[in-house]
Amino acid sequence: MVKRIGKLLLVLVLLVAGVLGTMRLGLWNPSYESVKAHQAAAPSRFEQHGTVNLHIRDEGEGPVVLMLHSSMTNLREWDAWADALKGRYRVIRFDWPPYGLSTDSAPSRGMPGVVALIEKVVAAKGLKQLSIVGTSSGATIATLYASRHPDQVKALALSALPLEAPPPPEFSKLMWSMVWTHEKLVPNYYPRAYYRQSLSELYGKPERLTDETVQWYYETNTIPGGFAKVKEYWEANKKAVWAKGAGGDAAKVTAPILLQWGDRDPVLPNYLADKAVKQFSSAQVTLVHYPDVGHYPMLELPQETGRDLGAWLDKVHAK
Repeated sequence: MVKRIGKLLLVLVLLVAGVLGTMRLGLWNPSYESVKAHQAAAPSRFEQHGTVNLHIRDEGEGPVVLMLHSSMTNLREWDAWADALKGRYRVIRFDWPPYGLSTDSAPSRGMPGVVALIEKVVAAKGLKQLSIVGTSSGATIATLYASRHPDQVKALALSALPLEAPPPPEFSKLMWSMVWTHEKLVPNYYPRAYYRQSLSELYGKPERLTDETVQWYYETNTIPGGFAKVKEYWEANKKAVWAKGAGGDAAKVTAPILLQWGDRDPVLPNYLADKAVKQFSSAQVTLVHYPDVGHYPMLELPQETGRDLGAWLDKVHAK
């Protein structure tokens, strides 16, 4: 009996070692081409801007709305809001490196590098004025851009906005154990189970999470080599932005601002919303709270939050 248990334990250890070993070697990662085939159908296209091969969607006609996604996501984050707006606005959204299907052959400069990329896109497309919709780190990038180009930015619609390094999030022990396994044992891979767990904890109501969201989140974040690029980006950000924060940049913004905040956000608690309003000292800020929403208003409650965004943009552009 003891020998039998010992053999079973040995088989289990070998099985776990085999799984982790093949994950570490990248054998479980979906290829770039397979993800591109799934996630870059029309109206997606690819454009070269400097060193960046940019995955971009440019839809609709009318005043320009540029959408900047959050970290660890991509332009798919905006599907519902883009659909709601493109009937009366020209909606431009893209994957900013190191995320999604865009690639950059140059070392990451963090958020300032994304600001420089936006400048290239705006110049190449001849855009004179635009409204920017951004969430989480994309909202920080929008703030940096608006402070640098006040003459170009008509309005900012921001959600889950960090203007300084966020406080440590309150996640479950299960999720932290997955993070530890990734960081210590398999730095090139996260399984779908991780993305389902992490997104569930980032939602105010986990039952709102769809299988489709889990799937594109998994595919676009596990492209081979992606995690190394993300690490490079984060290290650049520590020096370029988070060492001093973006509060000084926020004070320079003069465009009207819509701030949409999920009160169940475990990453950016709702007291930071009131702090952000004060930091945008030169702008008129409209703050909207969503009591049962987490970190992703556009994914978790797309219709309601999208209607609020559309109505606010319509009001701004009617002036």
